Amino acid sequence: MKLKDKVVVREFAQSDLDSAVDLVLRLKKLNGEFDSVFVVSDSARKDAEDRLNQLLRNRDSHLALVAEKSGKLLGIIAINIIDRCYYLPSKEARITDFYVMPEYRRTGAGKMLVARSYEELKKRKITLITAEFPSQNLIALKFYKSLGYREIVGIYGKVLEEE
Repeated sequence: MKLKDKVVVREFAQSDLDSAVDLVLRLKKLNGEFDSVFVVSDSARKDAEDRLNQLLRNRDSHLALVAEKSGKLLGIIAINIIDRCYYLPSKEARITDFYVMPEYRRTGAGKMLVARSYEELKKRKITLITAEFPSQNLIALKFYKSLGYREIVGIYGKVLEEE
């Protein structure tokens, strides 16, 4: 199923908040399936609301887009704009939250969200885009590699045992 003519990708709006929170929570729960370090907290719903409201208030340092079909949100992409001291380019756009409902995966909806984010970032003169996701999420890895992304930094973690 190709969605190109049926899906609208647009800026995230306040009226999208409830549906967008649901999408972000689905993403965070999915992350937990890849690594136990991503345990969703009891305050996750409120945290997601706060984070998404922050995106709405501070559009200079964030970009958030949604994909919708017939008034229903089917995907979201949230991007932080980061200053890169020491390096050129001096700005980086980091995808921190990217989720497409399972029934709309492999239909082009995700690529539409990414393509529109590129357009918006180019308007801001931002030329470096990175993506943050659990290392064990091989589906995300394959998706980003298919778009020409490559590994540029590794982040390793360890949970310290309580005494």
